[in-house]
This record gives sequence, structure tokens and C-alpha cells, in this order.
Amino acid sequence: MGGSCILKVPRPRLGSWQDLSRSAAFPDIRMIASTSRIVPRPRVLSGMRPTGRLHLGNYMGALHNWVQLQQDYDCFFFIADLHALTTDYADPSRLKQSVFDVTLDFLAAGLDPEVCTLFIQSHVPQHAELHLIFSMFTPLGWLERVPTYKDQQAQLAEKDLNTYGFLGYPLLQSADILLYRPHYVPVGADQIAHVELTREVARKFNALYSPKRVSSGSLGLDASRVEIELDPDRLLLREPDVLLTETPKLPGLDGRKMSKSYGNAIYLSDPMPVVMQKAESMTNGGQRPTQKDPGDPEICPVGDLHRVFSKPEIDQQIREGCRTATLRCDRCKMVMGASVFAHLQPIQTRRAELQEKPGFVWEVLEKGARRAEQAALDTMTAIRNATGLSRGLEGVRIHTPQWHTENARNSRDLSNMQDWRGLAPAILQRNVRELWRKEVLPTEAALTPESEGVWLTQNKRRVLVVAATQNGLDEAWIFSTKPKTYEIIVLLCWDDRDMLHDFVVPQKIFLGHWVLAKRAAGKGNITFSIERENDRYYLNIGGYTPSFDITETEQAYGIL
Repeated sequence: MGGSCILKVPRPRLGSWQDLSRSAAFPDIRMIASTSRIVPRPRVLSGMRPTGRLHLGNYMGALHNWVQLQQDYDCFFFIADLHALTTDYADPSRLKQSVFDVTLDFLAAGLDPEVCTLFIQSHVPQHAELHLIFSMFTPLGWLERVPTYKDQQAQLAEKDLNTYGFLGYPLLQSADILLYRPHYVPVGADQIAHVELTREVARKFNALYSPKRVSSGSLGLDASRVEIELDPDRLLLREPDVLLTETPKLPGLDGRKMSKSYGNAIYLSDPMPVVMQKAESMTNGGQRPTQKDPGDPEICPVGDLHRVFSKPEIDQQIREGCRTATLRCDRCKMVMGASVFAHLQPIQTRRAELQEKPGFVWEVLEKGARRAEQAALDTMTAIRNATGLSRGLEGVRIHTPQWHTENARNSRDLSNMQDWRGLAPAILQRNVRELWRKEVLPTEAALTPESEGVWLTQNKRRVLVVAATQNGLDEAWIFSTKPKTYEIIVLLCWDDRDMLHDFVVPQKIFLGHWVLAKRAAGKGNITFSIERENDRYYLNIGGYTPSFDITETEQAYGIL
């Protein structure tokens, strides 16, 4: 198993609400984006389940870092509504409202849709499509060993989670990530296992479907021993690296992890009276039986919030007062509540403005979905082609009988081109190629020129097109070309009856002998030939045996 690269995002410490307000200033962010987008930035992707309004744990665990990341990365952030159904499929009545509430919190906290891409997961159908494709080859054991699988089943024992959707949610998460081919995925330490599963899925998909090349370690002249390896420059999926977010310890009101399900959370949208009431009710971890007893702020949940939200000088005073018992707990909690609300106030002001513009908020998501879908389609086009699911005729062998129509026969009839036979070989080749391309090649086989005699298919596969006239009475055609690598070879054979035969030969037929011929040729050309025996056509490369029967590849335009 290959190891992933882990980069660390510094653990955030909030200084003052003015700092937060500046980080969320939309005009400044747009101005930075307008210049930074000139240079392509590494891509980052992350998502969040819509479980309702966000609380401080959500904010410090992910959202605050996202706001910082959008300045330096090409960020895609989505609301994972499909993931919400894996546990709440029985009652989706509040799902849409939760999606809207989370979007308000995203925007109010400082995510700028002009800088990053915000969208709803289910609005980009390629997430589900790629998940289905991955499910075809992912072993069940990979999913069952994900640490959070059994943990969540135990925590949510009141729900029936013996479903494929719940078992497969890490694979859907892998599809969410790999669909956009990001460089990094920002996660906490507890999510590294999920990203490693994603890397394993990408690795297996590439091994199955990404383009291959001849191994540089293949030696000898035995074609059967030529080794094939993945081409690292043409992998269909990128294995993302972890961008480790060092999240601060942020306990809930009862000292446990802050969670909506525990009912111990302070929400980003809580008004000041609610924040102060919750702060006053927060546990001190069972310390200081009397106010005369000193405490330890290092193990106090209130102290944890001070470290994140209070100014350094205030935090220092609180710690000294706690240790010396010169500060009462109720006073400590009131100061903590005020520090927390100082950070929430600018977020809530922006949220209130956005709440009055629901059409604008939804249009942000619609535009984000369109942008995300375009990126997703780029990935899925390559994946569909590789897995045989493309919508075109790629890979279909079209058995059109030779001379099926009068037009087809006429386009291959070279009897009026007798003067070409006296031309120099290079000019004759060029003429025959151009006639084939303009008069014979189907219009749907859209080839773009790369160099003399070499074209590229829509999937960027290199196609060599060579032509030759019949070699006397031997019923043979001899070709010569530079020793390069091609995925497809088109052989144009002008026979003694002035008819043109065109064979479209895929690399898998000729690769082994082609590698050996390249080595033998050195800096010279590769020589190969076609021989006709009893209406069968055989390709021989470099004199190596056996020859390949390529009769069935005549007019096989489907692979182009």
C-alpha cells in the first residue's frame, strides 16, 4: 500500500472579531481571486453533511480552515445531501431546509462563491454514477474495515443501518473526491483512514483502466517477456494527499465532543443571550468544589474555549486566576461567552443579510453545481471511455462489407490516380493519406493532426497512418516509419487492381513485436509489411514471428 503525503494546516487561533470580519470581507477576497486565478492553483475538495445549523465544532473543525484555504487553492466545497440519507433515509422532511441553513452558514462565515465552488452533492449526478462504477470492483472487506463503520452503528443504535447505503458511504465519499481529481483533501486526523481508502480505490481503478506502457525494465528479444506497466503521466485518477487540519480541542457544554446529537452545542446563529446562557451552564470538568479551591485550566472545558476564542492576554489572565482561585468560575464563563459571541457577531450580521435573499443563496448553489458538473464531466468522459460506457461508437467493430455501397467503392477506387505511382514515396504517401482522410474516413472519427502522418483521436491516442503500393506480384506491402510509440496504426494498401484497403490495427495486436523492432532499429526506421494469402492479410513487424492476422481490422473505424 502506497503511503499518502500529509501536509499540515496550522491549528487556528482566533484573535479578535475584527480579524474574523476582515477574513470574511467579500470584496477583498474577490480582488485577490481576480489576480490569483491567472495561475492554476492546486485543487482542494471537501464536503459537509447537512445536519442543520452549524455549531462551533463544525466551524473550527472545518469551515474556518476552508475560508483560509480558498485564498491559495482551487477549492470545491459541497453539501453532502446524499450522505445525509445514509443515516436519515426514513425521514428526509428537513433535508432541504438543512441544506439551506448550512449554505447560509458557509457564506456568512466567509466562503466566497466568486473564489471557490459551492454546490449540492446530488445536483451533480456524476457523484452517483462514479460511485456505482467503483462499487463494481471494490472488495467488501475494504468497506467493513473503515473504523467509523462500526463506531457509528453503535452510536446510532436506534436506527436501522444494516443497509448497502450505510456500508457503502465511504465509497461514495471516494467518488466525491476522485470525481474532481483534487491534489489535497483537508481532514482531521480521524478522517485519514477515509482518504487512504480513496487512494486505494484510485490505485485499483488506475491498475484496471488507465493507459499502460512498456516497462523500462523489459529486456531481451523475446516478445512474450515484454512487461507492461502503468503510464504515470496518463493516470485517469489522481491519488489525493491529505491536508491535515490540526483542529483545536472544542468540547461541548457537558465536556463531551460538541455535537448536535448530544444537545451540547453553541451554534453560529445563536443570539447573544443564548450564547451567554449556554456559557453559564457549561461544566468546569468537576473541578473547584468551592470557589476558594484552585483549578487547572488545562483540563477545564471552559479553558479550552478560552484558548480558541479569547485574546491571548485575556486567556493568560483567566489561566492565572483559575490556578490561584482569584477568579470565580461564573466570571470565567461570562468572559468566555463574550469572547465567543465577539467572533459570532459578524457572521450573524452577514447571515441575517443573506437570509433576506433566499433566491441569491440558491442561485449560488445552482451556479456552483454547473461549474462542478463541468469538472465532473471531464473526469467521467475519460472514465466512460476507459470502462466501455462511452456514448459514441468507440470500441465497436463496424463490419461494413467491402464495397457495401457504390460510394464506398468509388472512394477506394484509385484507377484514376495512376500518375501517383511515379511520385516520390513520401509524396505518394501524403496523397493517399489525404484521399483516405477526406473521402474514406467516417466523419464521426474526428482525428486532429499532431505531426506528419500522425493524428490524435478524441481520447488523445496517437494514430500512425502509413501507405504503400503492392510490391510487384508478391501480394505484399512494405512500410517504414520512425521508431516511436503509437496506440493505433492505420495501414493503407494500394493493390494491383487499383483498390485501397485500410486496416485499423490496435496496439494490443502489435505491441510486443513493435517494442523489439524499436530496439533493433536504434535510430533507424522500423520496417514492417502486410502479406495477402487466400484473401487473408497478415502483419509482420521486423521479421519477428508469428505474423498477425489483421483481416478483421479492415475498416474497423470504431476504435478511432
